[in-house]
Amino acid sequence: MHQPPVLRVATHADMHAIWQIDVNVFGEDVYPGFFFRQAMDLWPELLLVAELDDKLLGYALGGLGQDRSQGWLLSLAVLPEARGFGLAERMMLQLEQALTQVLVERVRLTVDPANPAKRLYFRLGYQQVAEERDYFGPGEDRLLLEKSLG
Repeated sequence: MHQPPVLRVATHADMHAIWQIDVNVFGEDVYPGFFFRQAMDLWPELLLVAELDDKLLGYALGGLGQDRSQGWLLSLAVLPEARGFGLAERMMLQLEQALTQVLVERVRLTVDPANPAKRLYFRLGYQQVAEERDYFGPGEDRLLLEKSLG
């Protein structure tokens, strides 16, 4: 990549490409396409995309918890060919900034214990607060991580 991808808030025109990235990265474990559309209605400033030469390379989706001081990183995906350039970290930091602007004090995420992305999360200051067995169903264990934004 000669120039860095542009990070921006997603638009309605991005919906299909976001879903395609999800399928490409996560296979069967994907959000249904309509979920991204509804997330945009709920938290428009918390759905970010990375774009280079009119192609989306990744997205980050945040949300707000019932306690409005707590935000969530619901999903983060970067296409395989765009990995290794710091894109996931840039999207995470921009999403954290967007969460701060809506007065979120701490952000949580869940990650598969075997997912190498957990190294990035720990490097960015997330700490493990729990390990939850069968979080998404049998055999779908997840680490629950949290970071203070204050």
